[in-house]
Amino acid sequence: MKQKSDTNKKNKTKEMYDKLVKGVTHIISSGKYTEFLAFSKSFHHYSFNNLVLIYSQMPNATRVAGFKTWEKLGRKLKKGEKGIQIFFPLKRTYIKNKIAGQASLIDDTKVEDTQEIIEYLTYRPTYVFDISQTVGKPIPEASLCEKLNSNNMNEFFDFLLSFSPYPILEQSLRGSLYGYWNPKEKHIALNQKLSIDDKVSTLLHELTHALYDDFDYQNDKKLSETFVESVAFIVADFFGLDTSRCSFGYIAAYASDVKVILELGDKIQKTANQFIKQIKEYQEQGLKIIA
Repeated sequence: MKQKSDTNKKNKTKEMYDKLVKGVTHIISSGKYTEFLAFSKSFHHYSFNNLVLIYSQMPNATRVAGFKTWEKLGRKLKKGEKGIQIFFPLKRTYIKNKIAGQASLIDDTKVEDTQEIIEYLTYRPTYVFDISQTVGKPIPEASLCEKLNSNNMNEFFDFLLSFSPYPILEQSLRGSLYGYWNPKEKHIALNQKLSIDDKVSTLLHELTHALYDDFDYQNDKKLSETFVESVAFIVADFFGLDTSRCSFGYIAAYASDVKVILELGDKIQKTANQFIKQIKEYQEQGLKIIA
């Protein structure tokens, strides 16, 4: 069983490495995609498809919202402004008869044992407007520091705090700094204002620096950051956190050429496997203590 588990883990790591290479290759090779990444940091609430729609209609947009939202914020549309069309998801539900396979829209009718509720999404076009298309009450500038801006990995974050062999300090860090590894004082600092998922992403990055980064940072900073974020991306994905939105752009900024990723490929995958193995072993030790 252990051998099969190790094989599955390596296959998963290889799969995520291939995804990483594909994502970074696309960023580096596709002309204006780097500009799009910088643009997208301001719109973390929107899907990728809607980001593309916004960007294609108004590439200089900085903050968009619907008509009613702007009204609530004390702002009005300028006369003659044209909306930016995006798609709004609508949740639908219907009842399916398990035996006959017939379906009807759900209402207040009681669901029988022979029926099941099916949920699905449909989309309708709607319009949003950029802040430049409005006038009124000043709005604080949106922070470009936000990455994932979600809080789904609370347990894993607490686990990593106990897993780390080095102290983790949550502090108010300057500017847009998310965190750092201090090799002299042997501690990791995290920006206390980050969301839980951003803290997990940052902590995995800094732990990789602390545990596995053997590059001469002064002379090989680009290689170091490329290697570290690649490993962190694979490990995060293995444990259920997709950081591709921030990782691909970060890696592309340091790698500048996908050949760098390919040259580091073996080292990245081996290190990611080792990191995952250490985490799982530590998890198993905790379960044994509880038992």
